[in-house]
Amino acid sequence: MYTALLAFAAVLTTLYTLYGLVYRLYLSPLAKFPGPKLAAATRWYEFYYDVVKSNRFSWQVQKMHDQYGPIIRISPEELHVRDPDWYNELMSTSIRPRDKSEAFAGRSGRDSIFGTVQHDHHRLRRGALNPFFSKKSISAIEPLIQSKVDMLCAALGEYAPGGDDENRAGKEIELGVAYMSLTLDTISHYAFGKSYGLVELPGFSRLWKEVIENVMESFALVRNMPWLPELLKKLPLSITKKIDTGMAFYLQMEAETRLEVAKIVAGEKKRSEKDIEDPTTAHKNIFEELNDSNLPPQEKTIDRLNEEGFALILAGADTSSATLSQMSYHLLANPEILQTLKEELRVAMPDTQVPMPWQELENLPFLRACITEGLRVNSLATSRSVRAAPNETLRYKDWAIEPGTPVGMNTHFTHLSSDVFPEATKFDPYRWLNAEKEGTRAELERYFNPFGRGSRNCIGLNLANAEVYMTIANVFRRLDMELFETERDDVTVVRDAFIGHPKKGSKGVRVKVLKRWDRT
Repeated sequence: MYTALLAFAAVLTTLYTLYGLVYRLYLSPLAKFPGPKLAAATRWYEFYYDVVKSNRFSWQVQKMHDQYGPIIRISPEELHVRDPDWYNELMSTSIRPRDKSEAFAGRSGRDSIFGTVQHDHHRLRRGALNPFFSKKSISAIEPLIQSKVDMLCAALGEYAPGGDDENRAGKEIELGVAYMSLTLDTISHYAFGKSYGLVELPGFSRLWKEVIENVMESFALVRNMPWLPELLKKLPLSITKKIDTGMAFYLQMEAETRLEVAKIVAGEKKRSEKDIEDPTTAHKNIFEELNDSNLPPQEKTIDRLNEEGFALILAGADTSSATLSQMSYHLLANPEILQTLKEELRVAMPDTQVPMPWQELENLPFLRACITEGLRVNSLATSRSVRAAPNETLRYKDWAIEPGTPVGMNTHFTHLSSDVFPEATKFDPYRWLNAEKEGTRAELERYFNPFGRGSRNCIGLNLANAEVYMTIANVFRRLDMELFETERDDVTVVRDAFIGHPKKGSKGVRVKVLKRWDRT
């Protein structure tokens, strides 16, 4: 009897599997779209390229487009389009609702805006956060950002020859570690009300950089095994440390922050008069902002607020620090461009100890061109953006895409397409200056989307812009540096870890500080 039941169960499982394959390959609404049959049949195809082949699925999708055309099926339930002229159609405004893909979002992060699937739910959550990241709010915390940048410049200055610290003077430094410390200190201070203090550590904090990069690289694995983060959270910390010390460190920091969130939710933590008077702490932190908002009670639980905060930490730290690091490489690798930038900064900021306001920095033509080009050529948004129109049949040329169908697009390959940007891999700020003179800048900007577009574009774009402008301007005005044993392939993006990472084994952008300009 027992053997017969097992045999019957095996037959049912086989039939169910076969039916699933037949449905996916021949009966599904997506069966008509071109693409490899293996990708249409199973998500293990994506798993192979992203997990086994180390975050390479985005590049495999491009090969699929080369073979099958501009619209393809890349998984049992998802399409992908490679056509920059269709980008705005998919990444629409809130008037035309766009959901995220449940399969792509996974289970992890669902309590943050980044993992929220349904359009209206995302709009509710984002509406509460928008004031926190508005241009007005970021301008108000400019003293906070400037204080972190000042500390960074002072710390980097210790690596100049003849510095007071013999352990640092004349030694090389990896800029990625320094910039990650800066961005973490900034976002933690702004979001949590308390800085991690990493810029003040001798040598900054390599541990945090490694932890965050590892967490970001694990997204592909988590997307394919969504139960994994929940399992790690349930394990005792001592066991997690044996499995992954970096993840254990991250979970420990998250647990400590959760205690702070609990105090805010319970009304046990209030800012002092001294905090309110200090321009770097006068603002509410993100948990106070959300707790005092009009969000319904179920959106103000300790778990949700904590997950929202840490999602912002991850998104805000890695993207901005990688942008700064790669942008610094391109400036240092192009001495003539760097010299022109330094001359512009020297005129605009004659006294290095009197910083220029962020929005005035944005009006410096060559600095703006360098940063715009840096955002384009680095093109760090390697992960595809996946949207589904819940109530609308989307149309791409002769193809009709049924409501609810997840469709992905990727700006990384648009930014690096020579059909759109001639000599696309070349760092050339003059392409933007020339386009402005010729009146074609608007045409270029149509294909320039470093922060995405539509109702789900990057919420932190104002903070990111402020950090990038203020850091690049102050670092390159106050310090002379040169590259140390760093080549182009140390920054060339070849792996998709939500944002682009270079080859494994890259030691990052290493520099030597030649001179510090304290005052001129």
